[in-house]
Amino acid sequence: MEIYLVRHGETEYNRADIFRGRSDPPLNDNGIAQARMAGEYLADLEFEEFYHSPLLRARQTAEEIASFHHRTPVPLDLLIDVDYGEWSGKSVEEVRLRWPREFELWINQPSRLVFPGGESLLSVYQRLKEALYRLAHRHNFRVLAVSHKVTNRIMLCIALGLDLEGIWRIDQSNGAINIITSVDGSWMVKRMNDVSHLASCMSPDQQT
Repeated sequence: MEIYLVRHGETEYNRADIFRGRSDPPLNDNGIAQARMAGEYLADLEFEEFYHSPLLRARQTAEEIASFHHRTPVPLDLLIDVDYGEWSGKSVEEVRLRWPREFELWINQPSRLVFPGGESLLSVYQRLKEALYRLAHRHNFRVLAVSHKVTNRIMLCIALGLDLEGIWRIDQSNGAINIITSVDGSWMVKRMNDVSHLASCMSPDQQT
């Protein structure tokens, strides 16, 4: 089976280089255009189901894509963004200054990081491993799932057999499309961070 893994479109928090996490900003106009372009790009493919993180920006992206197939996407809680705790809503620079030790772990040893007031990346890794397992065992053909920058990076690490430190070796732009396949219990990444459909509305890429 195939999972078309999509990162949601742009929000104003993306533009401002702010940790989003469980905060719930909507797509901005550029993000809506990105979601619509992804939908147009995928309009000729057939999908068994459309899933999304329960957060608004992911739901809006999934709804735009699914509308080309006259379908209503389904929320999947396992796809929700990382709980950054006290970092949510704060800029990267503010986090770096207020939590220097934790920020150092975030950059160099993310597998050891527990976000202040939030969750550990190891728990996120296990949650997303379960999400991939559930999708692979629930479907036989092709599904689409809309999630977030770091969660997508982690799922790609899982598929590639990388540990959490691998998240910094994988990019995820707003509106990007990835393809992960499952064959006899093994994962293969067929496409990564495809933004060829977004040439007219590319956005800055933040590391949050």
